[in-house]
Amino acid sequence: MLNQSTQILINEIVIPVVGAGVITILALVRNEIKAFLNAHKAFIEKQEVVLQASIGIEQYNKDKQIVKDAVYAAEQLGKEFDWRGELKHSKVLEMIEGKTGLSDEEIYNVIKSTILEVNGLEDFNIGTKQVAGVQSTNK
Repeated sequence: MLNQSTQILINEIVIPVVGAGVITILALVRNEIKAFLNAHKAFIEKQEVVLQASIGIEQYNKDKQIVKDAVYAAEQLGKEFDWRGELKHSKVLEMIEGKTGLSDEEIYNVIKSTILEVNGLEDFNIGTKQVAGVQSTNK
């Protein structure tokens, strides 16, 4: 066992010195982390802005795909039921109602570009006599 003087030495000198050393080290680490974050604050903020923008771009692309899918569906139904352009357009608007965050103008532009894409593919298929050895059935 330890004698009384050794016990007093440990309790009153060693433990407080070790405690003070640990607290000092933690304070230094905290200061270094704080200095690092302050030095790179602008960069971190720019990364957050880029992340928010990329999330916005992803959402825009998802919304755009919803509109395109609705246009493709309306075009297919339009062929089956002999719908005209205005009816197909209204059906697209019904299908996407409340599903996107796009403005009316953005929706209109996506619909028009998708219709041009669909019509361009149809024109290509009509003009092609044979694709991969199979006769075209488009008229």
